[in-house]
Amino acid sequence: MSLRSALFTAALFAALPSTAAASERHFTYTYESNVLNPGDVELEPWTTWRAGRESYYSRFDQRLEFEFGVVPDLQMAWYWNMTALTADETDATSGQTTRVSGFEFGGVSNEWKYKLSDSFADSIGSALYFEWTAAPAEAELEAKVIFDKRMGNALVALNLVGEHEWEFESKGETKREIALEADLAFGYFLTPTLVLGLEARSHSELEGGKEHEVTAFSVGPSVAYAQKAWWMAATVQPQVFAIKGEEEGGDDDSSLDLEHHERVNVRVLFGMDL
Repeated sequence: MSLRSALFTAALFAALPSTAAASERHFTYTYESNVLNPGDVELEPWTTWRAGRESYYSRFDQRLEFEFGVVPDLQMAWYWNMTALTADETDATSGQTTRVSGFEFGGVSNEWKYKLSDSFADSIGSALYFEWTAAPAEAELEAKVIFDKRMGNALVALNLVGEHEWEFESKGETKREIALEADLAFGYFLTPTLVLGLEARSHSELEGGKEHEVTAFSVGPSVAYAQKAWWMAATVQPQVFAIKGEEEGGDDDSSLDLEHHERVNVRVLFGMDL
């Protein structure tokens, strides 16, 4: 699904009448503590557009998620991951730059999320999240600690995230990388079904799991809309500045990191009850 088709689907859904769903997400990068009820099933198509690096770079990450309520306070999900990338590549020998497009199967992912406390009934909502990904040339483990709180028409959420990735570049050679992320979001319910918000994200990469490469900070607006059987959420997040390690040019005057991170990220999510 391209960005154009995602927006067309959003317009189509907006024409359907109903009332707010119970399992909707209000942000796209920041998770909340709520989970599906046992036996409930939801389909979630994701589209993430990542654009702007040192040279031309346009990437669409597609995820198709099937989410299941397992037992009270526990849900699991399966993802099918795909990537379409168009970027400029420069030949090291000739110096010639060519624009190359390609499509890649990004493997499958499995998620488990357990709610510890409720954002309405308790002083703060919280949940634990674990996800593993297996792809042809890489593997990844991801863990999150999720906090959120609903206060009248206001909603605040915070995620602390750790990722451990292994890339199998060639036989007998494995590249290891650790990423640390913090996501903070604020939303305001203009109506029971419409939420406007702001999401901020810091993403740090550690080469070999030890040396700090870079930390990039992004912030931008979000919007979410929900009906009884479906919901949607979207975020636009431009990169605002970066802190670079010495190996990555820590004394560079550039305020952005366009080697590991994009100038802007746009994410659109849909959720549909099955």
